Amino acid sequence: MAKTTLILISFVTALAAAVGNGRGTNPAQSPAPSPGEASQKGSTSQERGVMVTIATVGSFLEPPTDRYKVGDQIPVTINMTNTTTAPQYVCLSSDLYQDLPKLTRNGELVPFMNWQSYERLNAQRNHVCQEQNLPEMILLKPNEPKKVDWFVLVDSGTSTGAEAWYDALPPGKYELTIQRRLGCCDGPMIESNKINFEVVP
Repeated sequence: MAKTTLILISFVTALAAAVGNGRGTNPAQSPAPSPGEASQKGSTSQERGVMVTIATVGSFLEPPTDRYKVGDQIPVTINMTNTTTAPQYVCLSSDLYQDLPKLTRNGELVPFMNWQSYERLNAQRNHVCQEQNLPEMILLKPNEPKKVDWFVLVDSGTSTGAEAWYDALPPGKYELTIQRRLGCCDGPMIESNKINFEVVP
């Protein structure tokens, strides 16, 4: 089933339950490389002709916000802009494989939750992306920003089942950036813009 259908089903289910949304994708997808590997294989947006822009938003993908309370779900949207003069395709695959967040709190790196670290390692060993992933290609027209994806950085205190990257965040000021893979299972990653948000008691 295409990812867009999974997103729609997850979103409708979440709305009916009046809780934060979950993505509903298979957790055992192939992982993104480690930060060191990503930086070695990374490309700039100028080199690839694609600009990646992220934004933190409210639950149910509500308007952008940069302030959350402890226990709130923190969704992140991903926009892409093709900065060339010719249309090009990018892949929509699994968060676990395609996105590599880097989150810092007051300048200190925040580690991924244990579940994510385990799933990334397991998927890498078993080459899950090539065997089980169902990618989808998205057309980017020249100079037209397009919302192509989203993920849950932190799930809410009342778990929604979303495949979050981090455990509940304590109060503090945070900075987030991601590296995003343009291909489905391999290839270079490009770095997004940096955004800031705050978690309050």
